[in-house]
Amino acid sequence: MCFTMPKSLSRATAESPPTRRHTFNAHGTQALSSLKRALNIGLFIAPTVIHFPGDGGKSDIYLSAAIQRSLRQLFSDLRQDESTLPRRLFQSFLVEVQGERPDRVSMTLTDDTYTFQRFLEVWWKGFGLEIEKPMSLDQKDLTKPISNYFIDSSHNTYLAGNQLSGKASVETYKRVLLQGCRCVEIDVWDNTTAPSPDKSVAGSAKDVPRSEHSQRFSTNTLHTAAAHVKAAVDDRIDRTRQFLGVEKVHSLTPRCSKFDVSGLSLDRGIGLPLGFPDGDDRANVEQPSGGWKPVLPLDEPIVMHGWTFNQPIGFRQVCKAIREVGFETTHLPIIISLEVHALAEQQEKMVQIMKEEWAGLLIEKPHEACPNSQMPRLEELLDKILVKVKKASLSTENSMTMGSLVPKGAAVEDDNASMSDDGRPVKRPPPKVPICENLSNLAVYTHSEHFVNHESFTLKSPSHIFSISEKKILDLWESKRDELFAHNRHFFMRAYPKASRVNSSNPDPSQFWRRGVQMVAMNWQKWDEGMMLNKAMFSGEHGWVLKPPGFRSDDHELCVQRDALSYRTFDLTITVLAGQHIPLPEGMPRHKAHSLRPLVKCELHIEKGEERSRGIVEGGVRLRPVDWKKQTGSGRSDHPEFTGHRELSFKGIHRVEESLSFVRFRVEHEQSRIYLKDTFAAWACIRLDRLATGYRVIPLLDLGGIETTGILFVKVQKNYRL
Repeated sequence: MCFTMPKSLSRATAESPPTRRHTFNAHGTQALSSLKRALNIGLFIAPTVIHFPGDGGKSDIYLSAAIQRSLRQLFSDLRQDESTLPRRLFQSFLVEVQGERPDRVSMTLTDDTYTFQRFLEVWWKGFGLEIEKPMSLDQKDLTKPISNYFIDSSHNTYLAGNQLSGKASVETYKRVLLQGCRCVEIDVWDNTTAPSPDKSVAGSAKDVPRSEHSQRFSTNTLHTAAAHVKAAVDDRIDRTRQFLGVEKVHSLTPRCSKFDVSGLSLDRGIGLPLGFPDGDDRANVEQPSGGWKPVLPLDEPIVMHGWTFNQPIGFRQVCKAIREVGFETTHLPIIISLEVHALAEQQEKMVQIMKEEWAGLLIEKPHEACPNSQMPRLEELLDKILVKVKKASLSTENSMTMGSLVPKGAAVEDDNASMSDDGRPVKRPPPKVPICENLSNLAVYTHSEHFVNHESFTLKSPSHIFSISEKKILDLWESKRDELFAHNRHFFMRAYPKASRVNSSNPDPSQFWRRGVQMVAMNWQKWDEGMMLNKAMFSGEHGWVLKPPGFRSDDHELCVQRDALSYRTFDLTITVLAGQHIPLPEGMPRHKAHSLRPLVKCELHIEKGEERSRGIVEGGVRLRPVDWKKQTGSGRSDHPEFTGHRELSFKGIHRVEESLSFVRFRVEHEQSRIYLKDTFAAWACIRLDRLATGYRVIPLLDLGGIETTGILFVKVQKNYRL
């Protein structure tokens, strides 16, 4: 193994001409200063390549000088007084510190002694230093009924940006599916962009005389018109901007002060924001002077956000996108959560489109081995699409008037109705319409049911799904926690964000998972704390995570009372040793990387005592609460070594279900050497049961949830108590 000097440093040294002392002038002094600065940056900060012999350079890695020093110190400590590392000490390290399986270790270690080079090669190539324990589809238990799994879910999937003015795009469906999401939401409306002569402007109510249509506008008409008003205004603004010669900056570049990185996700390789058409999608849009606008089929339903100013996309386009990428990364099933505002005629179009676009994938009838009286096992639904929608109404008396406006001030509560912060329904026109029979029949194992109150928990239909707002679920937990938890052991529940989250923020999803809620619909438009936890929950799990023991319908031997479930108490210590390629906070130029002063904040996301029905008591003594947040001292530059306060210790973590608990890291710039408006640089989040022990590498993600080249080198220790 050899350490190669960075190319930039090599060039600087080779190209520097010999300089005689007596000819030194101001230019020579400046050149020497530049060379010295290059040496300092290149030799002591920039990572150097490490070659493992015998593999043709396939395993070459770059490690910063700080990480290399930590590894050499570790090797020196392990070998004790020996010149090389004996196999028995190497084996003890891998088993006791790194947590590797003894049988695997004994099979891998074949040498009697190990030099530093050989030690690092065998450790790195044979076992790896990943912080997250690997998970493959072959390791997953797919034999349980589908209601026994947590499902990676999204809310208003069609939107990019905020909930009121964010653009709708088929690209958002592709992105979330490729990133592991398995439950996507589609809000479907009548297409009233160009009504035909024989239809009302609503375009879908049957058997209604045209004279009645001329006297009454449908809610869909007004809603769609709002989007067209916004489009017209946008077009006029853009025309005026072009006439005045003013460049439009804020739509495609971060130079605008209103640019929000949390609402964007860059296209792979081309750097276009989420929602901007690219590739084949540009063939489906036209470009008038006002910018990109979708060309929609005149007789097919559309997808858009109700009562806001975002422009629509075609329902068929969405279905095509889902088929294109839905099973590209996994074979596990997809649930389509339909919020239907289209009337009967275009509901029939929806059914036709779904059967055409998802032919061979769509679940249209119960599985042969699984009648309607029971839920299928996950393994029986591989490469399948399930539709979640309401059942057809028993009465169709009101079908003629569902499209009309209700009297001003009337309040309607629906599964996805907008709610105020105190849980009261917002007064607005009703979004619900009666569901036609053909569409209803597609809800084979996943049909929506309206939740009225806790008495609804007596509903025994295996396929029903309650969609309940985040606040209402928390209120139910306070008043009917046993009933709520018992229901969720057997049946589906979906939590969705409260309507006041117009900026696409998210709640903490773990508080709902701990209550047994299978689907926590997240606003993927914003990578905040909630989305960080969501990513950690489903990392490597292909969008479906088996619930822990006691949370499942087949756990007959365990008590239904959640507080009687067994938990473990343990201590956790994380020592942050070094890092490299730490991403720079927004606003810090690349040439100022040496001024970065990164510090690492660490936070535990576990169930607190107040979330349970009883306080945390052991042996009759109430335990002292744990400080859930710690932070290190600051390092230097984007290749830091943490030499000061670097040990983050959490002692006495009580009664923890590790599969529903998380540790989150935030890397921030300490405001000392250079002031920044935003100090947030990068983050990582790991589920506690997947958190590997020993010396590990933590990959860092940026503010858009994309993995960077940045890493932290840490040591993780867990000490379990009985």
